[in-house]
Amino acid sequence: MPKERRWVWPPCLVVVWLFSGCVSPQFYSYLVYENPTSFVRLEVSPWVDPDLPQTLNEHPAIMSRRQMVEALKGLRVREYRSGPIRWLRGLADPEPAFDKEEIELLTPRLLEGLQLAVPQELVTFYISHPVNATKREVTSGGMYVRDGHLHVIMSNHHTNYEIPPAGLIYDRRYPLFSLAPLDVDLLYETEETVVPKEERFWEAFLGDEHSGEIVLDLSRLSMMKM
Repeated sequence: MPKERRWVWPPCLVVVWLFSGCVSPQFYSYLVYENPTSFVRLEVSPWVDPDLPQTLNEHPAIMSRRQMVEALKGLRVREYRSGPIRWLRGLADPEPAFDKEEIELLTPRLLEGLQLAVPQELVTFYISHPVNATKREVTSGGMYVRDGHLHVIMSNHHTNYEIPPAGLIYDRRYPLFSLAPLDVDLLYETEETVVPKEERFWEAFLGDEHSGEIVLDLSRLSMMKM
């Protein structure tokens, strides 16, 4: 049986709430999984315009467990260095974006989220680890499918977040919000799996192209060996 879905607040009502001081609404449409330190849930894609079909995601989307594991295992992060620093110091060494435990936690929940999502939604994820009594380390972002490609967004990666004594806790409420400027580049272990994006001349010349999103070819993921 289909799972019960939470009601999504239309954008117009969210605007009304922001200016009316009403009780805080849910900012997600369905909670796939949650524990005290992590969650996976569905949210309305901020870029979707129902009147523009080309902005809709291809959801529900079916991926195999093998594809998802390979997608998460192959993701790499590398310390971001601007053009001049890169010329002086070279590129930093890439590291896995997720460890084994994080991949085991995320894989079934992201698969479920993609299967439950509608075209107006994406799947978001959030993982945190305590640093001390008032600080935690946050990794968060989102995932969606379009044109046979898996888009992965990394909004935060091991970002330190100072827990406020009172007030809105942004890190759990807004997983797509960068708590600090993203200091890593998002890469993949095999370049042929990455769908190239248009690069502007000056970004290419200076080496300053910097993005927290990567697009993976699902057909190539399915051909990879476990």
